[in-house]
Amino acid sequence: MTRPYLIAQQPVVSKPIAGMDEWIRHAVKNSNGVLWNNGSWVVRDVRGKPGIISNHARGLAVDLSYRWMQDKQLGCKDGEQLAMVYLNKLLQNADTLGIALVINYSQNRSWKCDRGTWLKGKFSNGDWLHVEVDHELLKDVNAVKSAWNKVFSVIPQTV
Repeated sequence: MTRPYLIAQQPVVSKPIAGMDEWIRHAVKNSNGVLWNNGSWVVRDVRGKPGIISNHARGLAVDLSYRWMQDKQLGCKDGEQLAMVYLNKLLQNADTLGIALVINYSQNRSWKCDRGTWLKGKFSNGDWLHVEVDHELLKDVNAVKSAWNKVFSVIPQTV
């Protein structure tokens, strides 16, 4: 199901959005160590495009890296391959997780909610995924937790 892409219409924010911080925590945790937060909220222009504000400044974007940094215990050896498997699951649940856009730099492509498919792009090479999340979901930290729990089926313990 496709939905409108509304990220670029949202305002620049003066601090990180709590719902996005929660979304990032779940994205990293559920990747089982494959992905790590390579950068989220920061007020800046799009790299290489002076005067065009980055969606990171709106508090709705994160760069999730699969780069293996053994010395810092980040990522894993087969990070890109494992990240693509994880990404497929995320995109199968894009509506629930509020995913609006993914840029996959290493494969020079982007997925967007208003088309629901990948398109070839002209992106600089990188070892991370740029992910943008719908502002409506991020308004409520509990809604973010619920979305991730729905996709990754948190089962309560029995006594």
